[in-house]
Amino acid sequence: MSVYIAYRDLVKYRFQMTLCGGPPTNPDFRLATVKSGVYLLTCGNQDYAVTKERAEQFKDEVLSKTTGSHNGHFPMDAEHNGKTTAAVIEIYEDNKTTWYDFDDELILKMLTELKDELGEPLDRRGLINHCYPNPALPEEFELKTIYHQIYCGPDNTSPAVIRTIFPDTETSRLWSFGDEYFVVIREGLNEKKYKVPDSLIPDIKERVRELCKDPAEAYVEPGKWESFIQFGKTKERIFTDPDKTLELLNYIASNSEFDSTSQIDTKKYYPYNAQPANAFGMMGIMGMMSMAQQQAANTNSNHMEETAAASAPGTWNCKACGKQGNTAQFCPECGAKKTDGWKCPMCGASNTGKFCMECGSVGPDF
Repeated sequence: MSVYIAYRDLVKYRFQMTLCGGPPTNPDFRLATVKSGVYLLTCGNQDYAVTKERAEQFKDEVLSKTTGSHNGHFPMDAEHNGKTTAAVIEIYEDNKTTWYDFDDELILKMLTELKDELGEPLDRRGLINHCYPNPALPEEFELKTIYHQIYCGPDNTSPAVIRTIFPDTETSRLWSFGDEYFVVIREGLNEKKYKVPDSLIPDIKERVRELCKDPAEAYVEPGKWESFIQFGKTKERIFTDPDKTLELLNYIASNSEFDSTSQIDTKKYYPYNAQPANAFGMMGIMGMMSMAQQQAANTNSNHMEETAAASAPGTWNCKACGKQGNTAQFCPECGAKKTDGWKCPMCGASNTGKFCMECGSVGPDF
């Protein structure tokens, strides 16, 4: 079941939902289901944890005061029933969504009272831990995957941003393919793959049970290690201690049959032809040295060309900008004429006429 109960400013909501060029923000004051059995009250930029029992009680209170229901959707209009604010009551249950009619002022009052009851809003750590609770591991379970990797964050922050030197997740993992299990251990740019024997699965499950008795919190700083176990058809996730999880993966690999070694596709993990840390560092140094040498060579070459041009017969030096070795009637740098270009001694402006266009001074040759 999914619940969405909100007080909506229709003008602000419509504006946000029709924005282009970036993800819109949801301005609703709302109680909503984050995932099955997990509820969050959001008001502006503040989030409040709501227990399952209190959220379902609040839902029942709201439904008891509805004035009608309908199938369809809530209109995307700047005005509804003659008002620019509205109550949005949306309940998804048994593969069906129902919308309920409700007084907007009453829902604002009820949501405000609920917010006041809940106390202080959640910080980021509390918010993530509330939204991603660890379920209980059943006695009998179907093991899907075991992951050990760099945490990139629920905000989908790019690994390249989090780890600028070595931008990939360095994932080691166990996964199932049909009735077979495989484990991959990451070592630098190599991934070593092993086929897990069927006889080892009961031992792995027992070790997973022990690991999940003391789960880790969902909150992880971006760029730090995270680990989790996925099980069941819906791949429920339990966060686990990263060190102990990697130890388990290495144990599985040491008792499995070596399959192959593959190398990480650096084009995938290092965009724009970047290279791994050591190679990139050396290439960066060599590149900068080469660039400096090239710039020095260009400077010397340009200086030699200018010197030769300045000494060539039939050439002239521009009085306005100093360009040497001109051969045409006008200077190719500033456009001054061969005979009347000059630089103002008062303000430094380049001129071609009798008077300086900046300060009005008379040219030195007039």
